[in-house]
Amino acid sequence: MNLLRIFPVMLMFPVTLLVVMLSFQSRDAIVYGQDKAEIKSAKKEDLTFVRVSKEEKTPLALQTAVVKYKSDSKETEGVEVTLIGAVHIAEKSYYEDLNKLFTEYDALLYEMVSDPKQGVPAPNERGASPVSSVQVGMKDMLELTFQLDEVDYKAKNFVHADMSPEEFFDSMNKRKEGVFKMFLRSVGSGLAMQGAGKSNDLDVLTAMLSQKRSKGLKRAMAEQFEMMDGQMAALQGEDGRSTLITERNAKAFKVLGEQIKAGKKKIGIFYGAGHLEDMHQRLLDEYRMQPVETKWMDAWDLK
Repeated sequence: MNLLRIFPVMLMFPVTLLVVMLSFQSRDAIVYGQDKAEIKSAKKEDLTFVRVSKEEKTPLALQTAVVKYKSDSKETEGVEVTLIGAVHIAEKSYYEDLNKLFTEYDALLYEMVSDPKQGVPAPNERGASPVSSVQVGMKDMLELTFQLDEVDYKAKNFVHADMSPEEFFDSMNKRKEGVFKMFLRSVGSGLAMQGAGKSNDLDVLTAMLSQKRSKGLKRAMAEQFEMMDGQMAALQGEDGRSTLITERNAKAFKVLGEQIKAGKKKIGIFYGAGHLEDMHQRLLDEYRMQPVETKWMDAWDLK
């Protein structure tokens, strides 16, 4: 039943757009393990927020980064900001580890296009938009869990740091953005990747028909997530901005500024990994912060 549910969508949308859909977090999807974490000093030149860890050529795990930033500036003296990358469907153990990590912060800023007063909806309260259908269908097909079901959004240190639905749609209207335009840009990105030999859309479709569908799909889609930055960039307008990434990030950083002014010293920002390249640059430019440590967490088991 899950295959019949998701297969028409896979044919309709290029894998690049599916990656974007799986990277989007909203209350109602309103727009159509780690055993030992690896820690190392972060270097700007090789900073990335999603990767596939491998043993020789064998994929082991899709991993997301947890990157700590500090500054010598007087304005942010003693302040640590940590960017915590997320994929919105993942292994249950991944979210269990994240929930433990979140307790370490004075404030944990999170993404969700929603009215924070409404809270996180129960599974039977969620809408049936195309994005929601894709996320739930892929969760089942990949034998993973859904972020909204696993993360404790009621934790006292959680702070909403995203647009409301009204702000989101107002921004899209002002920028003349829409799902169809996203689709066309995603198709263009997919064609460019195919021309460069980087697209594996055929591998994804082949995996869907194999007996080891879950493992094959996770491996194929993990390779697409590793190229997420380029796919997100393809959705930007001519001014290099988009509601989906830069404008929501601007709202998150407004909240970050408020939390710093309120005296919070250890702040985490929990956002989809596709947002973090822009957030990294904002920390450099606006707060003169530098990455000092990177920790990798296993989101998908690819073994």
